[in-house]
Amino acid sequence: MSKFLIITCFFSLGLLSNSSLALELTVKIQKIKAFDKKLMMELFLLTDKASQSWEECELIDKRVVEFNTEMQATNQAIVFSQLKSGKYSLRVFQDINNNGVLDKSSNNIPLEPVGFSSNPSLFGGEPSPDDSSIALISDQAIVVDLKHRKPRKKRARRH
Repeated sequence: MSKFLIITCFFSLGLLSNSSLALELTVKIQKIKAFDKKLMMELFLLTDKASQSWEECELIDKRVVEFNTEMQATNQAIVFSQLKSGKYSLRVFQDINNNGVLDKSSNNIPLEPVGFSSNPSLFGGEPSPDDSSIALISDQAIVVDLKHRKPRKKRARRH
């Protein structure tokens, strides 16, 4: 009887640990202004290494999302599935010039509409993956707000 109890216990623990292999991250994007431009979504898996750059992180999924209408864009959720529990960072940008990369100024300020998991401030430029990370330990739904570059004010000319 005790052998049966021990085996049942190990089997239950095995099921619980395997359930962490099939997590889902559901993402809804808000504040989309240009509905005719592609949305690029990059999901990174972070390690315990301190202060990783985007280039050092493991890109585990990259998606291109296109919308036909404003209604479709505001109602669509994108699901990343079959994820393991861990620390992730999501970078989303609208590829205005269709070159497939997030364009940035010389001081690292994104030039295209961009958003990150956990919606960090863009005051100091593009945030680090750690600044925009989320811990995925169960199925989770997040909302990412696209932040748009403010147009430069034209200076008044003096005559």
